[in-house]
Amino acid sequence: MELFIENMSCGHCKMTIEKALTDAGVSSFTIDLQNKTVFIQSKELTKEAIIEIIEAKGYHVK
Repeated sequence: MELFIENMSCGHCKMTIEKALTDAGVSSFTIDLQNKTVFIQSKELTKEAIIEIIEAKGYHVK
């Protein structure tokens, strides 16, 4: 799945999202800071659950 993170703008944002996803057990993801997108492959978590994890860190997912 591909998610657009509206307010992801720096390396700190990227690291925060990486840690949140890793802590949630997501092992396969790529973050494109320039395009503000996260590409995720997860069989364990639903799209809604992943959005909730990211938004809990203060980011807006579209």
